[in-house]
Amino acid sequence: MNAISLNNLWSYLQGLSLTASNQRWLASHLMEAAESVEKKQHKAELVFPKIPKDYKPSAKVMAMTCGPLPKDFDLDKELDEMWEERAR
Repeated sequence: MNAISLNNLWSYLQGLSLTASNQRWLASHLMEAAESVEKKQHKAELVFPKIPKDYKPSAKVMAMTCGPLPKDFDLDKELDEMWEERAR
């Protein structure tokens, strides 16, 4: 939203006869919406580094890639953890 639209929205809200309870309700819903947007933006900003050519996988990774995976292995969870560790 541009500044003019936000100013118009603020003027509109000020023109309403809201009780303190209504104002708190509106504020809490706006905060929830803002936090939701921030979480989505934070997740979208995650940048994964390139894996260096001289990177040597750990023994655990070698064991997982050089043989059968355990039956309870959660690939999605492991991939998420791997990328989070690499992004740090």
